[in-house]
Amino acid sequence: MFALARVQLPAPVTLLLPAGRARVGGGTVPGTVPRTVVGFDACFRLNPVTRTIHAELPPMPRPLLIYGPEDFAEACADTPAQHASRVLEILGADPAAVLQALIDGSDVPAPPPRVPREIPNWRAKVVLHGMGLLPAVEAALQSLPEPARTIANLAWNGDAKIARTGALVATIAGILGLTDQQLDTLFRHAAELIV
Repeated sequence: MFALARVQLPAPVTLLLPAGRARVGGGTVPGTVPRTVVGFDACFRLNPVTRTIHAELPPMPRPLLIYGPEDFAEACADTPAQHASRVLEILGADPAAVLQALIDGSDVPAPPPRVPREIPNWRAKVVLHGMGLLPAVEAALQSLPEPARTIANLAWNGDAKIARTGALVATIAGILGLTDQQLDTLFRHAAELIV
């Protein structure tokens, strides 16, 4: 099973790709060639036997593990665009280092746990309470203009799920000054709660 999507790097990176050509008698001619890369036409391969999802990023000689067995079931439902975002998350602040490790055969950092796409609101409330932010979130909900205030309060006090990429999360995060990394951590912690 595979899917395709474009992975656009935030800035161009220069990589040292093997320049060797295959010899008739076997082996290659050694050497490297610098190549600037701005993105990849990625192929995402789902392997139900190993319960993993890999991103093939030509001209990288080996694939990048984006999800392991612990996240496989949930990640199978993700779109190719979400897989592309996951690649960027794994590449992190220094994409060239991770990509060069793929080329060189070096160890690549293990992918971080998957950020849940949505969580029940009670889980968000528990984590926000632990962070000391629950009163600020409830005050922010009350500051929204109508009809957004009524909708948000009904969802917040009902049995709704909160979407990580939803408009309400973005609005409240903006009001509270939460970064994307803080939101990802909040969603991961909320998904891990055991009651």
